[in-house]
Amino acid sequence: MIDFPQEVIDLAREQLGFARVNKKNITIQLEEAAKIEKAWEDFLLYTSRKWFMHTLDLLDKQKLTFQKLAATYPGIAPILEKARVTAKSGADDEIRRFPAYLEESFREANLPLDSDSRHPRYTIERKFFLLEIDEKKLIARLSDNEGRLSEIPADIGAIVETVQREYRRIFGRPFKGIEFLRLIRGQYLAIIKKEKQIDGTSIPIRRITTRLGKNLKGFRTDEFLADLSRLIEQGPFEIDGRRLDLQQTKDTNQGMLLHTTSGRGYIGFVVFKEV
Repeated sequence: MIDFPQEVIDLAREQLGFARVNKKNITIQLEEAAKIEKAWEDFLLYTSRKWFMHTLDLLDKQKLTFQKLAATYPGIAPILEKARVTAKSGADDEIRRFPAYLEESFREANLPLDSDSRHPRYTIERKFFLLEIDEKKLIARLSDNEGRLSEIPADIGAIVETVQREYRRIFGRPFKGIEFLRLIRGQYLAIIKKEKQIDGTSIPIRRITTRLGKNLKGFRTDEFLADLSRLIEQGPFEIDGRRLDLQQTKDTNQGMLLHTTSGRGYIGFVVFKEV
C-alpha cells in the first residue's frame, strides 16, 4: 500500500497549527472590534438623546476600551473628557430638578404615575410598579409586584422608555377570560391528579405558577398576575360545572397581590367548587 511521504504529513500538521493560531488571533481581533463598535454605538445613542447618566456609566464601564483607543488616536482623549464634563453637569442638573422633570415626562407619555408618589419612590398604575431613584449612585430601579424588572442609569428619557415597555408587556396584551380560566383549570387538574387529590381541593397558587413556568414557554408571573386580576374583575368564573374561588393568605411571600380596584389582598390558594 502506498503512503504519502512524511514531509506531506508534516507540512499538513504544521500549516494546520498555523491556521488555528491565525484563526484564534482573528477571532480575538473580531471580538475586540465588536466591543469597540458597541461602545461607540452606545456612546452615540446616549449623547444624541442627552442621556447624561448613561454616558457617565458608559465612560466608566468602558474606561479601558477608550484608553486604548486614545493611546492610538490622541485626539480622542480631550473630546471624551469634554463629554464627561458635559455629562456630569447634565446629570447634576437633572437630579436637582428630578421630580418636576419626571412628572412632566410621565404626563407627556400618558403613563399613570400615582398621585401619592413622592421622590425618590414613585408608584405607577395603582402601585403595580415601583420606581426607586438612587441619587447617590444615579441609578433607577424598576420593579413590580412580582420582583425586580430593571436597573438603569437614572436618565428620565430612559426611565420613561423602560416603564412604557414593561407597561405594554403586561397591560397591552389581549385578554380572553375563558381561555385564561381554562388554563388555570388545566393546571389545577394536572396538580391534583399528580398529588392524588380530589377535585375541589385547595391548591397553592404558587404551585400553579411554578408548573406554568416549567411547561409554558415565555411564561412570566407578573403577566399571570395581571390576567388573574382581570379575570376576577371581568369573569367568567365557571367552567366544567365548577366555579373558581380564590382564597386569601397572610403569607406575602407565598401569596399574589391582585391588581384590582376592590383590593382583595394577597391570594394564596385556588379551588374549583362544584356549582
